[in-house]
Amino acid sequence: MSIEVKVPVLPESVTDATVASWHKKVGDFVARDDNMVDLETDKVVLEVPAPVDGYIKE
Repeated sequence: MSIEVKVPVLPESVTDATVASWHKKVGDFVARDDNMVDLETDKVVLEVPAPVDGYIKE
């Protein structure tokens, strides 16, 4: 089963976010709450955690 990972809700004053760095690659195992990717805005860097245990697919 595939699970879609969504960008977290950004603060009201933020309009854009850019992928700063990926911490996992396709095929890697992730545990729930592992940080998968960092999103950078003009104000903060947000960590996007894995919603469930599983393997990264494209």
